[in-house]
Order: sequence, then C-alpha cells, then structure tokens
Amino acid sequence: MLRLAAACGGFALGLVLAGAAGPSCAVMAHPDESPLIGALAKLEKFPIPQRRVGFVSPLPISDTVPYMFYGAFRDRVMLVQESLQLRGYDVASARAALRDLDHALTGMKTHGVELIVIGGSVLSFAYDRAALLERLREASHKLGVPVTTDMEATVQMMQRAGVHKLAVAHRLNGLDDKALTDYLTAAGFAVEGIVGPQLVIATRAGSATDEDSAFALTGEAAGQMHPRADGILFLGGSTINYPYLSVIQRTTGKPVFNNTMAFLDYVDSWLTANPRKRVP
Repeated sequence: MLRLAAACGGFALGLVLAGAAGPSCAVMAHPDESPLIGALAKLEKFPIPQRRVGFVSPLPISDTVPYMFYGAFRDRVMLVQESLQLRGYDVASARAALRDLDHALTGMKTHGVELIVIGGSVLSFAYDRAALLERLREASHKLGVPVTTDMEATVQMMQRAGVHKLAVAHRLNGLDDKALTDYLTAAGFAVEGIVGPQLVIATRAGSATDEDSAFALTGEAAGQMHPRADGILFLGGSTINYPYLSVIQRTTGKPVFNNTMAFLDYVDSWLTANPRKRVP
C-alpha cells in the first residue's frame, strides 16, 4: 500500500510495502502541501482490505478470474493468488499439476487468507470425487481454514437450484469426458450429453468468426442437442467471461452454471455467513 512518511521536518512520500491490515500511523495533512496526483490521488480514500480470499489458479497466467473477482467485490476483499503449472486438460496433466498443490496452499495460509478455493475444473476430475473430498478435508484440517474447489462450489450451486439433468459444454481440448461424467454422477447429477471441441466443429459455433460468438453458440448447441437437460454446465473458468453465459441462458431458457461464477457466488455466501470478528 502507499503510505506517507514523516522525514526531517517535512514530509516525504515513501512507497512502503506494508503487510499489516492497516496503516501504522496517522499522517496529518499540512495546510500548504502539494495536492496528490496520479495513482496516489486515486487510492488515497480507497479502503484497506478487511478480508482475504485465497485462489489457486491452475494456469500460470490468470486474467479473467481476478478481473471478475474485483468486479464482484469492489473493495475491502483482497484476492490472494497462487498458481499451478497445468499444461493440458487431460487427466495426466491435471495429476502432474496437483503435485505442487500442498506448496501452493501453504503459501496461501501465510498471507492470512480466511478461505481457499482451488480453481480449474479439470483438477477436480483428476481423481474420483471421494478422493478429492478427502484431500480437501485433510487440507482444511491442516491449514485451519476451509479449502474447496470451484467445481465443488458449482455442485452446491446446481443443487440449490434443483438441477438434476445436465447438458455440459466446454472447449477444453483433451478433457476426459468419462472423468467429467463420473465426477458429476458421483455428485448426484445425470449427464444428458457433452458438447466438446469435436462436436463444436459440426455446429454453428464451428464457423463463428469471433470468440464471443463461438462460446455462446457452443452453449446454445448443448441446450438444443440435449433438450431433456434442466441446466447447462459450461466449463472453463479462466477462459469464460460472463457475457457468454448470459447470452446462453437467454437463448436456451435454461439456467447456466460455470465454475468461475460458482466460485464468486461461493465466496460471497461464505463471507456473508462468516462476518469478520471484531477485535475487542
């Protein structure tokens, strides 16, 4: 954070890295001091973070997830992010990336997070769901904070919505459809069908000239090809943005779920149910 520092009878502007939750001292404004400019002026009244949420990104580069996080939580909630090195969407690549998970989780804890969510739908399909849940329980016990995945958040969201039959859409080359189906079946859902990259080519999405249309048409194809489904699950947290999902829902008339949207919903619900304890 930016902090004003007193120095030698005047005031000097110091950029100090502060890990504490608040400023160490209050600084009195001098009546004839120069006005603040640039980023400092914009941040002067910006509130310091009151809550910290951990997110483990499956990919080394993350853009849409933090962008949407700060769109949902405008201030006072900080996203603390670690990353894994997922190199493909197949089961073998997911298992390889998970080797570094314990290290990433430990790093999160040292930054004072209250909750940790592991992103990346394919990571949830690396092993059977029972094994995943046991590993999450062990991590939560070891770290002393709740640890879950964005897919478990998605499961909870779909269960609350009363969804039973799913049409799944994704554009993740190499994703193991059987592992995906096994995971959803273990969570209590019936998978009506999956529209993946191969089927996309045979739909209007395959001839779309821009990414926005391709994503929207992929989800639309899932709804049309599997009319008995009462919900659409569109996977791809780091590649999906909310406008695509809104278009799909309006076009198909079916509720649309996504692991990043569920992550945001889960964090919002958890923070509301677990208000920050006041220090006496």
